[in-house]
Amino acid sequence: MAKQIDLSKMMARMEKLYAKDPSKLNKVGLGDKLRGLTESDFLLMPPWWVKATNTKGIPYGKIVMIAGDSDSGKTSTAIAAMKAAQAQNVGVIYVETEGKTTTQDMVNWGVDPTQVFLVQSSIAEEAFEMMFAAWDGFFLDNPDQKLLVIFDSLGNVVSKRDSEMDLTTSNQKPGGKGQINRLGINKLVAKRAEDDVAVLFINYTYDNIGSPGKTNAGGKAVNFFSSLTYQTSRKQWLEKTVKGEKVRIGARVQWRLFKNHIDKANPGPKNVEFDITADGFNLVGSSNEDEGNEA
Repeated sequence: MAKQIDLSKMMARMEKLYAKDPSKLNKVGLGDKLRGLTESDFLLMPPWWVKATNTKGIPYGKIVMIAGDSDSGKTSTAIAAMKAAQAQNVGVIYVETEGKTTTQDMVNWGVDPTQVFLVQSSIAEEAFEMMFAAWDGFFLDNPDQKLLVIFDSLGNVVSKRDSEMDLTTSNQKPGGKGQINRLGINKLVAKRAEDDVAVLFINYTYDNIGSPGKTNAGGKAVNFFSSLTYQTSRKQWLEKTVKGEKVRIGARVQWRLFKNHIDKANPGPKNVEFDITADGFNLVGSSNEDEGNEA
């Protein structure tokens, strides 16, 4: 057996160096310090989430993304996360970029809208700027609290640069949104572990031309930094007959596992289906059939 290297003196120096900075001291140590996430590391989600994802919920210090088509339960997931956060006395910042979520939507799901801090802008630069200002302000006033940040949706924003572009000028090219998203996500990644923040990105998908599967909007950075990603699609509307007429009461949606780096060894089923109604999420089935997505 090779002779062991004595790292005790090195560790002692690091402890002395960062004695007055616990946040940095917590980031150094020996290899036996590495551990998996425990229940206290999560914003705990309801049983349907646990069964579908094989995780306890949305982890603090990491990013979860739900991406998919319109009317596929993305915002319903966001509001369900708000409800879970409020039940656990966790603050909520909701960045709403589409202008379609209403106060009544929150109330219908049992969320207290007066306990949700709203940032509403479809301009990427504004949305990120105000989100980070709210983030810093929350911890200035509540230094010992935990926070859930929801961005709904990343793929819907436009760049101020693009919105002000003169399309008659040939040397001006679009692409500001992608750059701003990358810069905003990079800053978020730098901040997420400094505070107890769970991040949920709601996003869109688009079809891959000439190949199976779908691509998540918002650029490569959000895919890279997300620890848990599902792509969602609506399978059918749910209806019931009232006085001889069919009335829409919800939707059946399918989540497809795109990435699970929270638990690589046991990532959960590749495909899960939910019925989403006014009563919430009901898990109706799951399978491990590979349908062409990354995992």
